[in-house]
Amino acid sequence: MNTIPIYPSRFRQFGEVEGSTFYLVTNSSLLNLFSIIPDKSYKDFKKLTYDPGDSFLKILREQISEYAHILVIAPECLFESVHPNNLAGNRKLLIFPCNSAPTSIEAIEHFLRCGEKTDPKEQEKTANQFFERGESANVLKLIDEEYQTIAKFHHLHDTYTWHEQLGVMNWGEQQIFPSGEIACFLVGLNDAVNDTERKLDRLSNSKFDLNGEIPLKGYPVVHSGPPSFLRSDQERIYQKLSTFNEHAVIATVKEGIVVDIKATHSSAKPALEMLESMFTVDSRFRQIFEIGFAINKHLEIFTQNSAMNEVYGGDNGCVHFGLGMLPHTQYHLDLICPNIKVLGKNDEVILGSHLNGSKRENEKQTRKIVSQRVAQCPCLG
Repeated sequence: MNTIPIYPSRFRQFGEVEGSTFYLVTNSSLLNLFSIIPDKSYKDFKKLTYDPGDSFLKILREQISEYAHILVIAPECLFESVHPNNLAGNRKLLIFPCNSAPTSIEAIEHFLRCGEKTDPKEQEKTANQFFERGESANVLKLIDEEYQTIAKFHHLHDTYTWHEQLGVMNWGEQQIFPSGEIACFLVGLNDAVNDTERKLDRLSNSKFDLNGEIPLKGYPVVHSGPPSFLRSDQERIYQKLSTFNEHAVIATVKEGIVVDIKATHSSAKPALEMLESMFTVDSRFRQIFEIGFAINKHLEIFTQNSAMNEVYGGDNGCVHFGLGMLPHTQYHLDLICPNIKVLGKNDEVILGSHLNGSKRENEKQTRKIVSQRVAQCPCLG
């Protein structure tokens, strides 16, 4: 069996080695599949096993010493982000989200190679530019020139939380891999509200100030979380939704809720019918819980249901919309829409097409959007 090489030097998100040990944490069945190439001056290179039923926190406490750069590739385990208190110290954690959607060996190697090309400093620069321009606008316009649609997103509400999955990590931080996402959520994912029922009430009562028409055309991701489910059902949903690849299903959105949908072509009708079915079974799927702005321009779409497609940014960024919120709903849908452009102040394109101009040094900078770097994400797994 051919092995998949792991090149520690190419995980630039970790930053400098600083006397660290490089750890690869993976399932027992995959332990011999990966070969660590000692191409950087780490103190040591280690492979550890992590299987269903194991506690990652126990592995972290008992088998991973400081200083540590940790890469987790465990498609057989639903990985939950580590609380900062448990990761505290001289550890950095990169996580392949490869359980919430089925992930083949081919997909793992595909995203490894894409992730190796990712430049975290370039992503930091892109994110800073996005926030600078977003903060200068009172509203973001999401337009699709093909379908002549517009939706307006009032993005400066202080009830929203903005998360970044990008850049070079500091000690005690974690990040998905490949990286490259800016995401706006209705509530904080590490919210102090621990009671599931109360947190669900907050989600139900929160809404995005998002209104207009949104053509859903591109690539779906269907995540499933802790509740019992069948992979065959997940795949069936994915296949139906994939029919909006060439022709859009247009969603009419009012206060962040999908109030109407229509197919623009008969080939997209299966996607329309699947969305309608999900709305009927659980009306919470009508609510947009996440608006994502992906900026990984080195990632190539893998034409299967894959969580890692979520950070696809094309040449100049890509918008995706999240319906459903794990673990409160059975699935979380990410609907990736490469056609959409994001316009800011004076209709300046700030994502999704050629970006105009450069950083405006003389413009007064105000921090209206406060972003957090966390790995706590509804699609993480």
